[in-house]
Amino acid sequence: MENKSVETQENILIAARTIFAQKGLAGARMQEIADRAGINKALLHYYYRNKEKLFEQVFDEALKKMLRPIAAFLADDSDLFQKIRNICRHYHEVLVEYPFLPNFVINEINSDPTRILKLFDAEGFLEGREKTIIQINEAVKSGMIRPIDPRELILNIISLSIFPFAGRPVIKEILYKNENIYEILKERADRVSDFIIQSIKI
Repeated sequence: MENKSVETQENILIAARTIFAQKGLAGARMQEIADRAGINKALLHYYYRNKEKLFEQVFDEALKKMLRPIAAFLADDSDLFQKIRNICRHYHEVLVEYPFLPNFVINEINSDPTRILKLFDAEGFLEGREKTIIQINEAVKSGMIRPIDPRELILNIISLSIFPFAGRPVIKEILYKNENIYEILKERADRVSDFIIQSIKI
């Protein structure tokens, strides 16, 4: 019975990821999620009493998936340029799987930033950030890259990776109307890292 319960919950989460990715929090319906999971709506409400609770679990899972490897990348001893490539590739992999994440994060930050900031701290992101700032400053001093505020470089990496996903519907409409926007965004990771590296190389 316990195995069946775990399987049902996992089916719900798989269905929820798909529906939330397609329609976001506002557009998703519990009935749709129940139908996709192959259960009735009453059973869905037994596991998750409302849509917001279900979305919160999917969001936390996705956010941790995004933060943990990035924290590891920031904290490791890789060459700076390789580190930039690793971070860009990982951002794009996660955001292709969870395209709703940037907009939800922005909404959360605007309404209550404390929860996300605590999660950043818990995942070691802030510690890794400090190590990367030192690495960037050392690269500037050694003449490997042009003078740049490390915070600006980190902001450029995050902005160039996240904005196309956050603005996906408009970007598709004005730039890629008849193309598969997900395939285009998936292929951007190396182009973004190349662009960033070329902008700081001496």
